[in-house]
Amino acid sequence: MDGVLFDTERITTKAWLKLAAEWDLDLPVSFINSYKGQNLRVSRQLYLDRFGEDFPYDRFRARKTEYVQADIAENGLPVKPGVYELLQYAKEHQIQLAVATSTNQETAEKYLKQAGIYDYFCAIVYGDTVAASKPEPDIYLEAVRRIGVEARECFVIEDSPAGIMAGHNAGAKVIHVPDQIQVKEEILQKAYKVCKDLTEVIDILSGNE
Repeated sequence: MDGVLFDTERITTKAWLKLAAEWDLDLPVSFINSYKGQNLRVSRQLYLDRFGEDFPYDRFRARKTEYVQADIAENGLPVKPGVYELLQYAKEHQIQLAVATSTNQETAEKYLKQAGIYDYFCAIVYGDTVAASKPEPDIYLEAVRRIGVEARECFVIEDSPAGIMAGHNAGAKVIHVPDQIQVKEEILQKAYKVCKDLTEVIDILSGNE
């Protein structure tokens, strides 16, 4: 969802950096990028490992969320290029769609409904509903189970290294649409295709790639 459907990763990074400056924390972008695409449990542990077991992660993250929500309230929810075109194409051609996001259910539902795209999906799996985070395949295996198909029949669209590996580990064909993170070549090799944006994904689905 974040980084694929919505251009929210940039807002989130800006919020983390603003908060780090306020708290006088050493929080490089490389560290922030290290947990993108992964769920709350993973990011919490990374912060505790970096700043100590007594670090008030939940308070820190809650403040970050406030900054993100304020930005979206002021500037709107940024939708990635090609989202509406791809979703409409899938609907017209009866292609089943699922969201497999590391974001928690409350936030993800809010964004999907705010963008008016919630009803395009026949299944949504949230980061706080599966035990293992990306790059483990659990979230994608659950998504394909809910729509009643085999992973090998599916395309996974991902922007993050953890997401690419999760889709690959699930046995799906992964389409990488780059966002903020420069993906290493050894991970990029796991991708079936690389598309500059979601409009190019339509070409793959239509057989015109």
